[in-house]
Amino acid sequence: MMVQRDYILRVIEELGAVLIALRRAILGGSARAADVEDTLRRAAAGAGMDLDLARAASIDALPAMMAPTGEVDPARCWLLAEVLMTDGVSLLSSGETDLARSSLAKAAALFTLVAPEGAFLTGFPEASERIGEIEAMLAGITPSGNGRSS
Repeated sequence: MMVQRDYILRVIEELGAVLIALRRAILGGSARAADVEDTLRRAAAGAGMDLDLARAASIDALPAMMAPTGEVDPARCWLLAEVLMTDGVSLLSSGETDLARSSLAKAAALFTLVAPEGAFLTGFPEASERIGEIEAMLAGITPSGNGRSS
């Protein structure tokens, strides 16, 4: 059981590193939309969640979906939060502010579930740091209806 848990943590750490690199590529303007979508889908599956379901779920339903028994798996929850954060950054870069706001808010909610204990992932920012980054991004989004970039 411990070997399996270590393997799962390694896979999650690898997917997390891929997402961080992808986010940098998005921000740098070098990410291709198809690659972004493919990577997000693969990473969401690694967290045990379908990307379309995560995007469609309400901000209140998503934490319950990630912890149906009330027990949060911090690593899986952190990974899905990274997926949604990266999705939000991608949507923001393509001018889809409402969808970006939704993904970023869901990511913050998931990071909040992880924050008290941490995800125990080596070399990654703490959930509280991610929440701060997301809050800064959300504060920078202009209200819908104006300021839409093309």
